[in-house]
Order: sequence, then C-alpha cells, then structure tokens
Amino acid sequence: MTVARWSWLGDRLAIDVANTVRRRGWRYIELITSPAGLGAWLEHERGRLAIPAQVDPVLMSRFLAIRDQVLRLLRAAAGGTALPAADVHAINELAAAAPTVRLLGTEPGQHITRPVTRADQATRFCADIAAATIDLLTGPDAAAVALCDAPGCGQLYLRGRPNQQWCNPHCGTRARSQRHAERNTRTTGWLTTKDADCRKSAYRSCLYGGRAWKP
Repeated sequence: MTVARWSWLGDRLAIDVANTVRRRGWRYIELITSPAGLGAWLEHERGRLAIPAQVDPVLMSRFLAIRDQVLRLLRAAAGGTALPAADVHAINELAAAAPTVRLLGTEPGQHITRPVTRADQATRFCADIAAATIDLLTGPDAAAVALCDAPGCGQLYLRGRPNQQWCNPHCGTRARSQRHAERNTRTTGWLTTKDADCRKSAYRSCLYGGRAWKP
C-alpha cells in the first residue's frame, strides 16, 4: 500500500518533526532531501511554528540537525531510557536562544505566541521546534510517546491507551501478517540468520540518506 507523502502529520509538533524519516521495509529513508521538500513539510505545519521567509539549504541543514536531536530524544522516551545528555543540552540551548511567551487568544483554547528577543527567523524556527520538544517531554503526554515497529512504518506516535502497540489499525494488520509469515518461514526453514539480524538491527540503527543514525 502506497502512503501519501505527509498524510501521517497532525500529531504534536515534535512528533511531526521526528517523523520526517520513514521506514521502507526495515531501512529508514530521509524524506527531507531538498529545500523544496522542507517547504512542503512546512506548509503542513503552518500556524504551529515560525516559518522563515527563505527556505534554503542553510535552513534545511539546521532543520535536519535539530530533527536528528528530536528523533533521538523521542526514541529514548519511547524506549523508556535516559534522554541523551548532549541532545538535551542542544535542545535547551536552542529554546533559550529565542524564547517566546504565550498570550491569550480570543477563542477558548487559542493562544498567541510572541517572541521576547530580536532573534532572526531561522533561530526562532529552531527555537519553536525545541520548545515543542520540551513541552512534550515534560508534560503529561511524555509517558505516551511510543514507536510503531510495524513493517514499513517505524513512526513515533502517542498511545491512546496503555496497551496500544501500533500507530493505526493498518500497521497492526501488517505486523500480524509479518508474524504469520515468519512463523511459516521458520517452519519451512527459509528464514535466514541474515534476515533475522537485519530486523534486530533496524530498531537500533536507522539508515537514511546514506548516513547512519543510532538512537
């Protein structure tokens, strides 16, 4: 089944940032490969963060750097392990570089964000992502951050119930089909050691865009 690009967005901003990589089989691929690709993602996030007027290779490079930091932090939270200290420091520094205050809007539940420094647009953009990550990992939803380990997914999401294993029913169906197929291959002896090792390493080492990324 082909999944439309960015159709999975709409979760907490930090999760949408992390989910700009996606698994194909057991390998992760990079989805932000050009400034135009970043611009398309930003259109889906409009109104949720400060979007710079110019989306260029420099901004894309800054985005990918903070995205990798967010990804490692959320994967650690999903796995119940300590947050990487270097990434915690980096996110805190980015948030402090362009802090904002939240003001009351005219509708219930609405708020307005106002910067309190004269930081440039790119710095504000990164700070908004950092602040969203801090809000998620210090709020009541932190314990609900989870990784969907279904074949072809590997996305982060928020559990709606304590025993939720997959981000959506389609992933649950694929995972059950995969388990059924593996039981059959074990019975017939077709599952090789290499296949099993590939699956085990996929969770620990995510490859995309020719670069190795490890949580």
